[in-house]
Amino acid sequence: MTVISNSAPDRSVLHAVKGDAIDIVFFVNSELIATGHKFYVQANEAPEDGSPFTASSLRMQVRRKDGLLLKDWTSGVSPADITIATGSFRLTDDDGFLEAGFFDYDIQETTENLTIMRGIFYVEKETTV
Repeated sequence: MTVISNSAPDRSVLHAVKGDAIDIVFFVNSELIATGHKFYVQANEAPEDGSPFTASSLRMQVRRKDGLLLKDWTSGVSPADITIATGSFRLTDDDGFLEAGFFDYDIQETTENLTIMRGIFYVEKETTV
């Protein structure tokens, strides 16, 4: 069976501590492949592969394994949870997560309907309450 896709998203595990604010800068590179875009995403520095990819509009959702939506971050609103720059974007959330666990997430470029990144968001329980 052949799988045809419009993108090959980066797959990464993200980490946070329950109750801590989130502030992560993601650098995004891409390259064109036969089926569309292949994405390379890294925090704190640009990936070596691909060329800088600048999104027009982004949305990131985090869901529990039962499908319950925990976080829904977007760009293009005021105040924006996601701010976009050339070849990168910044995710900020002063509240962080209210529960610990292993959750599913993905980040989509909503103008072109491309999934840039997906994987597990591990939220560690807090020790000091």
